[in-house]
Amino acid sequence: MNRRTLIQASLNTVSAVAATFAAVPFLKSMLPSAKAHALGNPIRVDLASLAPGEVRKALYRGATMLVLRRTPEMLAQLTETDPLVLDKSSDPETADPPYVDAKHRGVKPEFLVLRGVCTHLGCVPELRGSEGKRLVGDSWTGGFICPCHLSGYDYAGRVIRGPAPLNLPVPPHRYDGPATLVIGEPTMPT
Repeated sequence: MNRRTLIQASLNTVSAVAATFAAVPFLKSMLPSAKAHALGNPIRVDLASLAPGEVRKALYRGATMLVLRRTPEMLAQLTETDPLVLDKSSDPETADPPYVDAKHRGVKPEFLVLRGVCTHLGCVPELRGSEGKRLVGDSWTGGFICPCHLSGYDYAGRVIRGPAPLNLPVPPHRYDGPATLVIGEPTMPT
C-alpha cells in the first residue's frame, strides 16, 4: 500500500465519521418530541368527584373528550330518542368498540365517554337539559347541542338532529377501579 492510498483511506474514514456525527442531530430532530409522546399517552380521569348529571371535559390526543355521569332519568330517555337517531350506519370505520353496550353506548351504563367533537364542523357540543327545547325544538329531551349549527345528540351521543351526519365517537377506554377512567386503552375482554 503506497502513501497516497493510505492518506485517501484515512480521509475517507474521517469524512464518514464526521458525516455520521453531523447527521445525528438532524435525525434526532425527526423523532417525536416529549410533548408529542405525552399527547399520545392514555389519560386518567377521576370519576369520584363527578356528580350525577355532570359532564367533565378532558383533552386526549388534541381532542376534547366528554365524560358524562348519567342519571337514571337520562338513561330512561334513551328509549324516547331511539326513533329519532339519524346515524344508523353499520360502517366499521365509525362503529362503536365491541366492548361497548349498544343500548347505552357505554361500558358502564352510568358513564358515557365520547370524543366531544361535533361530526359536522368540529365544535364541542354542550350538555343541555330541557332548556335546549328553545334552541332545537319541542322534540328535544336532553343531551348535547353543538353551539354552531345546533346539531343535537342524545344522552348516548347519538345524533338526533342535523346537520351533523354521525354519532359522537366512543374512544377506547377502560376502568381502573371504581373511580378511575383511562381514556386511550381499550377494555380487554374477560
